[in-house]
Amino acid sequence: MNKVSSFLAAAWLGIAVTLLSITVVTVLAQVITRYILGIPLPWTEEVSRLSLVCSVYAGTVPAYLRGEHIVVDFFARQLPNRIMLVYVMFLKAITCSVIGYIAWGAYLQMHATTNMMLIALPKVSISLVYGLQFLALTSLVLVIILTWNRVETYLPDPKEPEEL
Repeated sequence: MNKVSSFLAAAWLGIAVTLLSITVVTVLAQVITRYILGIPLPWTEEVSRLSLVCSVYAGTVPAYLRGEHIVVDFFARQLPNRIMLVYVMFLKAITCSVIGYIAWGAYLQMHATTNMMLIALPKVSISLVYGLQFLALTSLVLVIILTWNRVETYLPDPKEPEEL
């Protein structure tokens, strides 16, 4: 794996962990203030939901590089190595096209929602969510291109099920 891919994976993993931590803290704050103190915080539900959604997008790059995305690989593993490489490159091209299209949509939404604010936090623009989605998906496309010839990033070695 090259340095750019490693850097992007580490950066997005840090962002994903931070966002997931924000989700946990805001849900705990919501439970404590609502059910124990009887004084609900109105912003915690919206922040926890949006940070959870953003953490999913932030985790796409590290998950891809670790081979943790769901892949149906039965057919691909039956192919000879040279044909499998062409097949995986074809799948990567389709993946880049679809994710690039979704990233473009996030970019357009980011600009369209610049003046739209969160309900519970009126000073925070909803375009931040679309901006993070755009950056994460663009990073994923970049990492797919950087690992274009590496079959193992798309089809990791099959793991044996753990014995109980």
